Amino acid sequence: MLFEVGDRVRFATADGTLTGTVEKLNPARARVKSGPDVWTVPYAGLDHACRSRAEERGKRVGRLQEVAARAHALMDDNGLHDWSFRFSNARQRLGECRAKEKLIVLSRSHAAGGAPEDVTDTILHEIAHAVAGPDAAHGPAWKAIARRLGARPASRAHESDEARRTRDAAREGFRAGDTVEFIGRGEVRTGVIERMNPKRARVRSGDTVWLVPYPRLRISRQ
Repeated sequence: MLFEVGDRVRFATADGTLTGTVEKLNPARARVKSGPDVWTVPYAGLDHACRSRAEERGKRVGRLQEVAARAHALMDDNGLHDWSFRFSNARQRLGECRAKEKLIVLSRSHAAGGAPEDVTDTILHEIAHAVAGPDAAHGPAWKAIARRLGARPASRAHESDEARRTRDAAREGFRAGDTVEFIGRGEVRTGVIERMNPKRARVRSGDTVWLVPYPRLRISRQ
């Protein structure tokens, strides 16, 4: 992938060449805004408006090829010979293991811009999920396999500084035992906080236990 959201690009139309800004990257085409109009342009029909940007993207492709080769080698080393690997356009989710598809997915932006050791750790993290099986989640069995493979036995979910500050500030407003309200499956629900986890509260509502992010909780006025 030679393009990213925000890139200034040129593309040909029946009326001539236009310049615009990439708004979204779809699997086969980019969504490009040019003036008041939005175009869906195949990647083969795009060119960078800035030549230095194109050269930078060329280096990026080389980096992605290296990461893909590393991922395939690590998958083969750990017995995932019949699994596939591909990149995604995700920015919040660094990696993903899709057991039903036998597919490991890695964020393209993470692969291209992350520190090599962090990218390798993400690949090993997802390989550990594949080896442990989908029911293991981030539990003890998965952690043991992650350690054996050399991955950090912790969630690799990306969290921005702003999101972390918002979550920590919200968490300060609650204590175990508080009666709270939250939206669950489209309905307002009331429950009691049973446990305060780092990112989510364990809330019992009737016979159901919910894990609710702190910014989504409100103290019940009932």
